[in-house]
Amino acid sequence: MAEVKPSRSLMGATLAQDVYNEYGLLLLPAGAVLHLSDIRLLEAHHIQTVRVTSASEAPEQHVPILHWNEAEAARAYMAAVKQTEHLFKQIATGSVPPLHQFNSTFYPLLDQILQRMGFLRFLYIKEGTEQYTYRHSLHVGIVAALIGKIVGRPQEEIYRLGQAGLLHDVGKMMIPDEILSKPDRLTDEEYEIMKRHTLYGSELLLSMEDADEWIARCALLHHERLDGSGYPHGYQKEEIPLECQIISVADVFDAVCTDRAYRRGTSPFHGAHVLWELACQGQLNPLIVSRFIQYMIVMYVGSHALLNNGDCVEIIMIHTDEPMRPLVRRGDEFLDLREHRALAIAKMIS
Repeated sequence: MAEVKPSRSLMGATLAQDVYNEYGLLLLPAGAVLHLSDIRLLEAHHIQTVRVTSASEAPEQHVPILHWNEAEAARAYMAAVKQTEHLFKQIATGSVPPLHQFNSTFYPLLDQILQRMGFLRFLYIKEGTEQYTYRHSLHVGIVAALIGKIVGRPQEEIYRLGQAGLLHDVGKMMIPDEILSKPDRLTDEEYEIMKRHTLYGSELLLSMEDADEWIARCALLHHERLDGSGYPHGYQKEEIPLECQIISVADVFDAVCTDRAYRRGTSPFHGAHVLWELACQGQLNPLIVSRFIQYMIVMYVGSHALLNNGDCVEIIMIHTDEPMRPLVRRGDEFLDLREHRALAIAKMIS
């Protein structure tokens, strides 16, 4: 076993130990056979050294680690979506499950995600509006917990942020389905009805067995904005607790990236751009947004994507000055999207 600096000379080598990033999330597991995209990922995260096996120590057969992770992630994810749908539909029929039932559905998945770097890659490749409300709830729980970890919140709070994100939209179970699933934009009257989901959600969560006021507050205030433009109360700045600000960032990001009944989802790069614009406008917390973007964008080094002109590219390098406009490779050609302003990453592909 040797400790070496990541470089192209390691292509084909096998990792002897797990490699974690600065946030304690798994980048690559022991046993992974290194490809060029893996080397780029390690370099993007400023990993100084890794341990690799010698030829005599290497196993005879290698499991394709990335595919194995994706398959395992897909199974755990779909099981959690189905359980979330089941519990939310109970609420829609007037039976409110205790809080611990949501925890037992979500925590096993969250345990895996908090140890793995690449789970967001999987979330934002899936397309379609089927089960949107339940998938969105699950996604916001996942993203909120990851943000909590990135910004250094205590472990207990990271899990509560996951709970709060999972349940932030539970009040939508009290909104008429013709409004909730409408394939067009809502009228002003319909939008006023939709806005009530924050109040309904808070009331539902406070009525649950094992009720948690902290989580109920996140459901109530996740549409508030720092400049006072949000609802239901028009709170500003310090009036909005930090945990609610985190849920807001996770909610906006997933709403942009995931297909909805009236609009196709876009890429995480566009989602990051929207977050940054809202932070610059004074609506979202710029510290939370910037830390999340720095973490999330680097994760896509080595991934493949479609540009808005339909070209398939590989993401090669993230620029510190404009992380949403990376260096990409199109065939044998390298494109710096900072210099090609008409081009943008439209969609991630597997």
